[in-house]
Amino acid sequence: MSSTIPGFHNPQLFEVLPNACLSATARDIFDVLTARQEPGGLVHIRQQELAERLGLSQSAVSRAISQLRDKGIISERQRKGTLLIHPLLAGYESLAHMTNHLKAPDTHVWPINFPVGDIRPPRVRDGRTGTDFDPDPDGGEDAFLEDVQPSLRLAG
Repeated sequence: MSSTIPGFHNPQLFEVLPNACLSATARDIFDVLTARQEPGGLVHIRQQELAERLGLSQSAVSRAISQLRDKGIISERQRKGTLLIHPLLAGYESLAHMTNHLKAPDTHVWPINFPVGDIRPPRVRDGRTGTDFDPDPDGGEDAFLEDVQPSLRLAG
């Protein structure tokens, strides 16, 4: 682990991070990345190390990292063994360090792909929301049960 742990984070963006509706695995991975980052958001870590740290398969880690990339939380453009946390979510040595880093011409700030409003979107997304679909068409009545159970026979 790095001996330099960034101490300043942008609290406003962390308040809206729940709006990203991350899976539990993606959030766990983001927490590990946040803890292991260098000031400015660069993290030297391999997926295998994340998998071992969290007791996950590499495919689960890969899916979670894809989700973090899709949401814009980590960069699409990094070489193997490194990840870059979005500059607005990265940790810095101070407010001045963050401000200077964000103003630097070589700092790439890519879009964040989740709502940053005051209210988090619903966690469970149902494609049937807003349709005439009725999950309980009988109005809560017991389902019909036949009196005679079918007889079972052994194959052979």
